Amino acid sequence: MFQQDHPLFMFVQGFVFQAGTYFLIVGLLFLILWKWGEERFRGSRIQAKRRVDGKQIAFEVKNTLLVLLTGSPVTLAISLLYASGYTQLTLDAATIGWPMILATFFGLLVFNDAWFYFWHRLLHHPKLFRRIHAVHHKSVDVNPFSSYSFHWFEAFILGAWILPVVLFVPIYLPMLGVLHGIGLANNVMSHLGYEFLPRWLLRIPLLRWVNTSTFHNLHHTSFKGNYALMFRFWDRVLGTELPNYESTFLERGAALRTKTPAQKSAS
Repeated sequence: MFQQDHPLFMFVQGFVFQAGTYFLIVGLLFLILWKWGEERFRGSRIQAKRRVDGKQIAFEVKNTLLVLLTGSPVTLAISLLYASGYTQLTLDAATIGWPMILATFFGLLVFNDAWFYFWHRLLHHPKLFRRIHAVHHKSVDVNPFSSYSFHWFEAFILGAWILPVVLFVPIYLPMLGVLHGIGLANNVMSHLGYEFLPRWLLRIPLLRWVNTSTFHNLHHTSFKGNYALMFRFWDRVLGTELPNYESTFLERGAALRTKTPAQKSAS
């Protein structure tokens, strides 16, 4: 019988918790949007044709389990390093100060987005795409189960930024949990297959730089461009944003709304 502080027990506990939480969230969203609300939310659907089937879901669940297994050792390593006093994580906010806590928080959001953009763009190199990133792009009509459907190596690379950060950057520990929650929420939102953000978002100077479900959905249908996951900054500056993004964001569900009943059944 393993003690609760045994690494193997902590690994299994972390994996079960992450998998249970993740599948509860994406499972409920899939039922609400893709089953119960398929007609109700038809005007918010991004892609005109529904291509998701049981085979795709099974493929995504299998890859997600591998991704979570890959991520659990990283979480375990951070926990063990923190317990041994090797990280810059702290529960004492006063030792850092709230101005620095907030500055670090927003700085890490930006750093994470840059890390994702440049690795993601590199993974679209033909050799790397065929061997690694093609796994994620098997999901063309993305849905909540697509969110963590990656090759295990890609999942490790995209999440590896946190290891050097906790070793060298003073971080208020609860903020690390908030960052993880925002990352999960943003990833799932990007793979909903539906767009619920208001059209007036593009008229607000600051908010228009935030990515949307449409932004990443177009990446899955085009197999290029729109490489960032949280902000539009790098794609705009480096010329990789797809030119039809804003028009598609505004016209969501237009093809579906104009279909006749015969056309809808044919698709």
